[in-house]
Amino acid sequence: MGAAIGLGLLSGFVTALVLFFMTLFEHALWPEQSGPLRIFLTVMTGGALIAWLRRHEPDATMESTLDQVYANARAALQPAATLAALGIVSVGFGGAIGPEAGVLAVIGELSALVSGYIGRDLQQRRLIGRIGNAGALGALYGSPPGGASYGEGSAPDAPWPLLVLAALAGLGGFLLANHALPKGAGLAIPMPPVGRDGEASALALAVAPALLGAVLGLIHLMMRSGATKMLALLSNDVRLRVLAASLIFALLAAFFPIVRFNGQHQLSAAMVDPALAAPAVLMGVSVLKALALALCLAGGWLGGPIMPLSFVGAAGGLALAAYAPGLDPGIAVAASVAATATVVMKRPLTVLLVLIFLGTNHAVLALTIGVAIGAAALRLTGLEGERDGRHH
Repeated sequence: MGAAIGLGLLSGFVTALVLFFMTLFEHALWPEQSGPLRIFLTVMTGGALIAWLRRHEPDATMESTLDQVYANARAALQPAATLAALGIVSVGFGGAIGPEAGVLAVIGELSALVSGYIGRDLQQRRLIGRIGNAGALGALYGSPPGGASYGEGSAPDAPWPLLVLAALAGLGGFLLANHALPKGAGLAIPMPPVGRDGEASALALAVAPALLGAVLGLIHLMMRSGATKMLALLSNDVRLRVLAASLIFALLAAFFPIVRFNGQHQLSAAMVDPALAAPAVLMGVSVLKALALALCLAGGWLGGPIMPLSFVGAAGGLALAAYAPGLDPGIAVAASVAATATVVMKRPLTVLLVLIFLGTNHAVLALTIGVAIGAAALRLTGLEGERDGRHH
């Protein structure tokens, strides 16, 4: 128990530091106003760096980064450093992805170092890796139960109360570090507040945005599958595939700058920008963000999906609420975000536990409906048991 608290606290502290330096790197690369040419050249520079780094880790994803920590007795320093660099470059150069993978690569090496000192056997070393990741994700998402539940299929023997304790300690370490840093950093999903009528009275109306969110999630999966197949036909060389996907993403970002980054700040701006208030514009932005995420993930940019997926679902929910005046925007966004994330991530419980804490309006019932409809869509489409092309 003491080791779980200590490692969780350290993981949360390190997570805050990594996220802080990622943010500094991102701000250094991107001035407040960036023209189309600057956007194109910056994204392509990031793509070139990713293509170079992918020589050593051609197939790494966020899921495989988790799996490596749970499966290996000790992580090698070079692969961990490459994965961390991939995650940091992917975020810093404007990728439509979240920071999870880069953070997990650093925490994976930290856990491996700790397990080298106190791990007595393979099972205990795997548990240490699971504890480290629970602490990091619990801190990053601000959700101890969400951080503890992520990756449960990879480490089924990990005691749930111990992981929650580690994730809670991780959140404490994260908050402590943010208190000491010049400018705190963290993730949140901006959502309109729920109206005065309350959730219960408008609950039935949450079904429509949840269905829309599920459709948006399926559209993203089709886009990613199509992009992956197209790139595979183009070349067997991972570097060429990365450059090709980066070229398309760079052009998309140059014409539509809002598709860059994880979407947190762009979503905040979209909710108050009159130019984006039209429902057709919001739906268009939602689909373009889904395409940007598909290009980044298929093209080797390394990161987590939940933040950009939240942008996709939130923009769709806002569009539907604008079409249907009786639909509460806060409920529409929560339900749509939950369904979109559930369909793509295929972790209903984890999505619910994370969004309860990450969403700013805490519309728990609407989130639950969205997750339930997203899970039903997975079952109906036969995608329920798949994650990143693997069956668990």
